Amino acid sequence: MHPNLLLTKKTVEIIRQEKDKYPLFHNTYQKIKNYIDSVIAEPMDVPVPKDAGGGYTHEKHKQNYNEMYYAGILYQITQDEKYAVFIRDMLNKYAELYPKIGQHPQSKIETPGRLFWQTLNENVWLVHTIQAYDCIYDWLSPQDREKYENNIFNPMCEYFMEHEEEFNRIHNHGTWMVTAVGMTGLVTQNDKYVQYSLYGTHLDGKGGFIKQLDLLFSPDGYYTEGPYYARYALWPFFIYAEALENNKPELKIYQYRDSILKKTLNALLQQTNTNGAFFPINDALKEKTWQSEELVIASNLIYYRYDKDDNLLSLVNEHGRVILSYAGLVVAKAIAKRESLPEFKWKSIKFSDGADGKQGGLAILRWGNNKEELSTLVFKYASHGLSHGHYDRLHFLYYDKGSEIIQDYGAARFLNIDQKFGGRYLPENKSYAMQTIAHNTIVADEKSHFDGKRSRAEKFHPEEYLFDISDANFQYVSAKEKNAYKGIELHRTLALVKSHQHDYPIIVDVFRVNSDTEHQYDLPYYFMGHIIDINFDYEAYDNQRVPLGKSNGYEHLWVTAKGKGNGVSSLTFLSDNNRFYTLLTTCDNSTDIYLTQIGANDKNYNLRNEQGIMFRKKAKNHLIVSVIEPHGEFNPTLEYTKNSYATISDIKVLYNDGNYTVIEIINEDKSGINLFIANNDPSKNKVHNINTGNAQYSWKGPIHLKYIN
Repeated sequence: MHPNLLLTKKTVEIIRQEKDKYPLFHNTYQKIKNYIDSVIAEPMDVPVPKDAGGGYTHEKHKQNYNEMYYAGILYQITQDEKYAVFIRDMLNKYAELYPKIGQHPQSKIETPGRLFWQTLNENVWLVHTIQAYDCIYDWLSPQDREKYENNIFNPMCEYFMEHEEEFNRIHNHGTWMVTAVGMTGLVTQNDKYVQYSLYGTHLDGKGGFIKQLDLLFSPDGYYTEGPYYARYALWPFFIYAEALENNKPELKIYQYRDSILKKTLNALLQQTNTNGAFFPINDALKEKTWQSEELVIASNLIYYRYDKDDNLLSLVNEHGRVILSYAGLVVAKAIAKRESLPEFKWKSIKFSDGADGKQGGLAILRWGNNKEELSTLVFKYASHGLSHGHYDRLHFLYYDKGSEIIQDYGAARFLNIDQKFGGRYLPENKSYAMQTIAHNTIVADEKSHFDGKRSRAEKFHPEEYLFDISDANFQYVSAKEKNAYKGIELHRTLALVKSHQHDYPIIVDVFRVNSDTEHQYDLPYYFMGHIIDINFDYEAYDNQRVPLGKSNGYEHLWVTAKGKGNGVSSLTFLSDNNRFYTLLTTCDNSTDIYLTQIGANDKNYNLRNEQGIMFRKKAKNHLIVSVIEPHGEFNPTLEYTKNSYATISDIKVLYNDGNYTVIEIINEDKSGINLFIANNDPSKNKVHNINTGNAQYSWKGPIHLKYIN
C-alpha cells in the first residue's frame, strides 16, 4: 500500500483535512506549492553529468530530486495529477539517461558515483527520489514502474551494494547508503534490499543501519564524528527510522538503545552556540546552524514520536517551517495552540564518546541565564572521530556573548563552490586544518599528535580525570592524554569561574606536560578579535614574513611578530561583540612568544587569514597557566569605552610537582583566587596537605578554589 514511507494513506487523509488549520503547516505547504507550480511551468532538464560540486550539472540533479520529492507530497495532498505527471516525465528522462552513463568524470578518491562525483550525493538523490516514486506508485502504470525499477532504482541499489566497504562502513556515508537502499526496498517490496540495509551485505549484523545505531553514538547521544556530521547524519537516521516505524513496527526503532535517536537530537542541540551554529570540532563548516533542513526533520519527528517535549517548539518556531508530513502537522498544531513558547535552554553538560561511553568525551561548561550573556567553554577530550577527526587532543573552544572568542578553525572547504576544488575538502584541510598546530592544544617537537596518523589515533582516547558542574560559579573539567606522543603525558584542567571580583566569568587553563626527556612544546591560542594591547617586548615582522615551520601545519602560519616571555604575558583584544578580552599566560624569559597569521604557503587562497598567539618552551616537564578575562565594553554608536584594561595583574605558580599544582591569580586591588589541584587523586573526600617551606596548604578533594579578599 502506497505511500508507505514518511506519508501513509491514513496520515495523508488527515493532512488533507487539516493542512489549512495551523499557520506554520499552511505557510510551509503554500510556499512549497507555489514553488513547484512555477517549476512545472518551466522546461525540464536532466543533463549528462560532468561537473563536481557547485557546477551546473551537479546542482541541477540536486534541484531535480528536491522538485520530485516535493511534487510527490503535493500530489498526495492535492490529488492533482499535474504533480504526478511532472515526476513521471522526469523519471522517464532518468530512465533513459542512467543506463548510458558510467563513472562520473569528476570522481576522485571517494567512492565514485554516476550522476554525481561521489556516491554520497547519489545516495541523497535516491533517498529523495524514492519518496517521490512512493507518492505516485499507485498512479503509475505497471509498465512505468517496471521501467523505473529496472533502469534506475534497482541498478542504482546494486551499484551501491557492490561497494561493500562503503555500504557496510560505520560512518555517515554508510548511513546514507543503507537508508537509500532500504527505503527503495520498502517501496518496491524488495526484502533483500531491506535486510541488507538493516544488517549489512553479509547479513551478519556487522554493517547496516542497526550497527550504525550501535556504534556511531555514545549511550548519551554524542555522535563520534562531532556535531557537524551528527547534523548531516540525522537526516537519513530519522527518515529511515520513520519509514521503518511505518512498515516494520516490530523493530521498535524509536525505542532502540534506550531511545538513542531522541538522545542524539537533544545532545546535538546542546552542541551549539547561541546563534544555533554547531561547535566546529573535527571537519566542520561554521556556517551550518540548527536552521538546516536536517534539524527541521529531526525536531518534528522527535516531537511527534516521543513525549511531546515543549522545549523543541521554540526551535521549530524559529525554523519557520515544518516537514509536510503528519509529524509536521502535529508540531504546527502544538505551536498554534500555545500563546507563548518556552525558550530553548542551553546548559552545562558532559557527553561521553564511544559506543560504550568509555572513550573520552566532550564537556560544555556554561554560565548565564540568558543567551545574550551566556559564556560557554567547550573541552574536547574525545576519541579521534573517524575519517573526519582532527589531531587535537585536549583542545578547547570559548564563546561569550554570542561570539567566538577562542576558535576552532573547522575544515578547509568551500562547500559547493566549483572553483574551490569542486566543493570538496581542500588539500589544506589535511596539511593545516587537521593538524595539531591548528588547534588550541600542546604540540611537541612540531609534530602532530600520533604523527598525524589516523590508524594510531583511533587506537587511543584521552581519560577523563575530573568533571563537576554542581556549583555554577565554579565549574571544572580535567583530562589526561598519555598516547599522543611517546613518552609524554598531557594533563589539562579548565575551569569556568564567576566571582564577585570580576564582572564576567573568567577561564582558567592549567596545562601540565610530563616527560623524562627534553622536548619543544608549543601552545597556540587562536583568538577572534583585534589586538588592542600587548605587555611584552616583540619584534614585528612588518616588512618580511616567514612561515613558522616547514611541515605538519606550521608551513601555513606566518610569523607576524616574535617576543620573549616576561613572567606573565598579556594580550588584550576586542571581539566583534564589543567586549574586551585579556589572555594572561605564565611564561619566563626562556619562553618564545609568536604572533601568527594563517595563510602562508597558500597560493590558491584557500585558508582564512586569522591570527593566533603561540608560546614555545624547551623542557622536560612543563606547566603553563593561562587566564582569559572578559571585561569592559566598546560602544561605537554612543562613543564610549568602559574598562578596557583587565583587572587581573598577575599569575603565580605557588607549587607544582607530579602530585600537586597550586596557582594564585591576583587582581590589581590585591584580591584574587587560589586554585589547588591534586594531579593524581580524583577522590572527593581525600584531604591534601602541602608544605612549601614558605607556606602550608590544606584542602579537601581533587580541586579547590579559595578567594583572597
